[in-house]
Amino acid sequence: MQREPDSLRAALAPSALRAALIPRRPVFANPWESAVDMFACCLAVGVANPLLLYFGGELMSSIFGFGSRWHLGVFMAAALVGTAGFITIVGRERTRLSVDVLAIAAWILLGLVVAPILGLGLSTVAALVSYAVLLLLVFVYVLGFGRWATAFLHTVSWPVTWSLLGLFFAFCAYRLILYQ
Repeated sequence: MQREPDSLRAALAPSALRAALIPRRPVFANPWESAVDMFACCLAVGVANPLLLYFGGELMSSIFGFGSRWHLGVFMAAALVGTAGFITIVGRERTRLSVDVLAIAAWILLGLVVAPILGLGLSTVAALVSYAVLLLLVFVYVLGFGRWATAFLHTVSWPVTWSLLGLFFAFCAYRLILYQ
């Protein structure tokens, strides 16, 4: 068995990144037991996700010329999809740092580029439908391909709680900071 890279430099090597692109069946653990995972989710869901959407909206509107002001419901739906993506990254047992690097890079790319194009470039209904489909794809990935290290009902408390917090933080960021 090949030894996995344990440094960031080794994880960013092209061979490690190519190996990380080969999908393996994820195992979803109980992230409530890890203070580091809880802190990462709090930081990502409370700060990074709303800011990614805001700055992505500004960037994509300057490139494509559509308005950069989100509708509140669309912003919250985009934040919910971003939250689901991040808790899927954090909730699975991490086996290789290079997989984490690729997953977080994809999450950032989706927040900066894809989510703003869907949310700002489409009509409100079309954007909400698109986000619902993305949320369903994350759900199918977790249920269809994942295995559970603990009981499913105990593990499901993690995404439900963080999804509600993601919606709350998105609402607060939208109303209090970004678009006051």
